[in-house]
Amino acid sequence: MGVHPGGRSSFAICGLFWSGRLPALFFSSRSYSCVQEVLDNIVGVSGEWGQIVGIAVDAPLTWSATSSGMRGCDKKLRAHVPTWVPNSWVRAPNAQPGAATIQGPALVWSLAHEAKRGLLELPFFYEGHARASLALIAPDLREAVLGYRKRGVDAPTRRKYAHRLVERTIESGIVRLEAPRPTTAGELDALICAVTALGTVHPESGLVIRELTGDIIRPVGKRSLHIIDALP
Repeated sequence: MGVHPGGRSSFAICGLFWSGRLPALFFSSRSYSCVQEVLDNIVGVSGEWGQIVGIAVDAPLTWSATSSGMRGCDKKLRAHVPTWVPNSWVRAPNAQPGAATIQGPALVWSLAHEAKRGLLELPFFYEGHARASLALIAPDLREAVLGYRKRGVDAPTRRKYAHRLVERTIESGIVRLEAPRPTTAGELDALICAVTALGTVHPESGLVIRELTGDIIRPVGKRSLHIIDALP
């Protein structure tokens, strides 16, 4: 599963079902407003389609104790993405919007708590970075990658960009739609994080995942940042 912890009506989740080979089945994509709504959905899905084995969250899951707030993984990521990627895409956790930095770790903590209560099997949790992954796997779609979240872009154009980037995952044979496609920027980010989790848990999928070590302050345990480096 992939999660983009935005604010009201933009806290998006996406579910993929892995049958042992690509394409993975895309079976769920929805947007909510708070941790509790997402928690209820994920706990409800668990067992219906199978065990949830990996969740990638599009938000910082570790924090830095340095004065700048920049983590080692942030510096490595900024050096790794294409030069046309704005520096604002890779920021210290304490410089990011509160919805992501608070609700991301809060969801992970809540899911771990539900697992301890026996309501679901404890999945592996990872930090994802959807926009960086898109820049790496779709450099030929630079306009869409830069524009689907850019301020000042009108809603129809934003949806067009998101549609084109979702199509990339379909054309590449990564996912097959079994539910209505993601339509919002948050749902696209959740899809890319779900693909990140898939490639991390199942390297036999052929997805090339790069792991960057997190930092020393771990509100939800030791977590690493994972990005998609290349498609199969």
